[in-house]
Amino acid sequence: MKKAGSTTLILQLLSAIFLAALIMLAFQISRQFLSLQDGTGENAVWSVYQLDRDIRAVGTAVDELRHQRGAEDFASTLSQILDAAHRQIAHLREPQFDRFISGDADASAFLAEIDAAVARFTPLAQASLPGRQLEGARLDALAETVAGLVRISEKLLAHTNMQLHNERVAARETVVRLEKTSAVMLGLLMVSVVFLVATLRRQLKSVRKTGTELETMARQLTEALEGADAGNRAKSQFMATMGHEIRTPLNAILGMSELLELSQLPSDALSSVKTIRSSGEALLEIINEILDYSKIEHGKMELEERIVDVASLAETTVSIIRGRADDHENTVVLDIPESLDALYVRTDPTRLRQVLLNLLSNAVKFTKNGTVTLRLREFYRHGKLMLRFEVEDTGIGIDEAGLSKLFKPFSQVDASISRKYGGTGLGLTICKQIVEKLGGELGMSSTVGVGSIFWFELGVIAVGKDEMRRLSAVKSQKSHELPRLRILLVEDNRVNQQVATRFLNHLGQDVTVANDGAEAVSMASAQSFDVILMDMQMPVMDGIEATRRIISERGPCAAVPIIAMTANASDDDRRRCLDAGMAGFESKPVTMERLRNVISSLNETLAAEFVEAPADDDGLPDPVLLGAVDLPGLPQLCPDGLDEARYAELVDALGEDVFQELVESFFDDASTLIDELHGALKSRDINQIDRVLHTIKGAAVNVGLTEIAGKANSLREQQPTMADVEMLTNEIETMKFKLVA
Repeated sequence: MKKAGSTTLILQLLSAIFLAALIMLAFQISRQFLSLQDGTGENAVWSVYQLDRDIRAVGTAVDELRHQRGAEDFASTLSQILDAAHRQIAHLREPQFDRFISGDADASAFLAEIDAAVARFTPLAQASLPGRQLEGARLDALAETVAGLVRISEKLLAHTNMQLHNERVAARETVVRLEKTSAVMLGLLMVSVVFLVATLRRQLKSVRKTGTELETMARQLTEALEGADAGNRAKSQFMATMGHEIRTPLNAILGMSELLELSQLPSDALSSVKTIRSSGEALLEIINEILDYSKIEHGKMELEERIVDVASLAETTVSIIRGRADDHENTVVLDIPESLDALYVRTDPTRLRQVLLNLLSNAVKFTKNGTVTLRLREFYRHGKLMLRFEVEDTGIGIDEAGLSKLFKPFSQVDASISRKYGGTGLGLTICKQIVEKLGGELGMSSTVGVGSIFWFELGVIAVGKDEMRRLSAVKSQKSHELPRLRILLVEDNRVNQQVATRFLNHLGQDVTVANDGAEAVSMASAQSFDVILMDMQMPVMDGIEATRRIISERGPCAAVPIIAMTANASDDDRRRCLDAGMAGFESKPVTMERLRNVISSLNETLAAEFVEAPADDDGLPDPVLLGAVDLPGLPQLCPDGLDEARYAELVDALGEDVFQELVESFFDDASTLIDELHGALKSRDINQIDRVLHTIKGAAVNVGLTEIAGKANSLREQQPTMADVEMLTNEIETMKFKLVA
């Protein structure tokens, strides 16, 4: 192929050279043909011929005068002839005839003699001849002069004709020579093209053969890739399905065993229950590790950066592990400096806690009657604030041969370890992946029989004083005991009703539900409430109109604070709520902590104070409290499209079973809402379309289905079509399969 490529290049260059030469020759031939077609020479000969005729006309006039014919008209006739001759002489001296007249010495001399002779005849033309006649001798001399002038004009005419002839002959010879050269160049070009075509045909044949081989190879690779991808999808689907199917009953087992431990049981039964619970927790940990590794393997692990109280996170993590440490008769020590520059930092608390729990769990598992220490230190590296976490134990340690097996998937230092201590061998692999994704580094050192130290370092950004004060205010609000308020919840969506009602019940509040604005106006006029939580978009009557009615009717709730609780989060929506008389604005999804803050604020002021939670970059408030703690045992892997933080919060507050009920309720309602959306599209009811999409968005956000919420919201900003609704329906059905199937 290389040799053929070089030959092709040479032939292409030669062909290009020959083609350029042919183009130049064609240009020269074209110029010669243009010169042959040029009429300047013919015009010059014709003008000389006309001049010759005028001179001969002078001779004719003189002859007639000699024979006494037309003597009386001789002067006027001669004058006309001489004027014509002068014009022809002037015409021949124009620049266009330079090549034949002015540029030629002989022709120029002939023309000068003719011009001088013609000038001598001018007085004769101006003389008045009727009164006198030319004498015979003078007339004969005049005739002789005219005869000489005729001979000169004949010479000029003959010379000009010869000059034109010679020029034509030379041009034709040049054209013939150029044509011969062109024929030679064309022959060479044809030879080069023939060789080039032959070479290209050989190359094309070779390329086709190679292409066929590549197509076969590509097809085989595609089939292999599709097979591998199908296997991965099947594995992922299997993992997700099995994880869901196993964890649902397992969470119930753990919950019931925990409740049994709190009841009065005989000591032997209590021991059995503890065994059930510890075994269930171990099984759940294994499931979570496998699912986490599957998520990392497919590149689907995402980080959520939030403000974290590092000391509080370390304390809660240690408190989680203490029960397991007591089972191994270990002491857990938390070593944190009294003052830290990095007291509050931005990072992912869930993943950070997961790494610490995994390292602490390993330390406790491989230590008996010893000490496990979680040590936190801070330092600066190249001007950047760094946090170093160390988990030190006094356990069995690891030899040099075992160190090489660490951080590898499904790998244990010794095969007997899995049988003796349990575990999948994935924990350290997951920790390493998480730490690296957080931008840090994980390492360890160990001595057999002495113990091990696992450490990791992270670059962090300390939080400013304003954010620290806000965090302190949040913690202060949490510490206050909440009053028991009568709350009117105005919400048309059943899922949103359940979420908000269960949150408020969990906070010890009395909740009454109104399904739309008109029902809320009726309830508010009949009984008194301490606060009204009002959705904006509802059928029958929206929240804005309902608020105006409640205030204007001067009923028992006219002065009650009305808080907007809606998925609409724009500044215009906030202004509309304030203009209608609302006292606050909470964007969905409303979290339990934000409801707690609302109730605390109302308890302190009972005034129309605008309550607004801090917003993320997307305009929606952060649904997770700063430094919030995930309960142990909660699944660490959620399907794509389900917000992990929202899921953790709902399960934390309501339980896994209730969360499943909420999700099932959402999908049941979604089917009805999709039918309503189809009807609204057919009737082209823009307001109804927007209301239904708003309801889907709000309900989806409340249960953590962020992708469905985003799709519904995007359809509100355009003119949705039936195809758009089908896409939304498919996404809902896909998520339903992941969560409910």
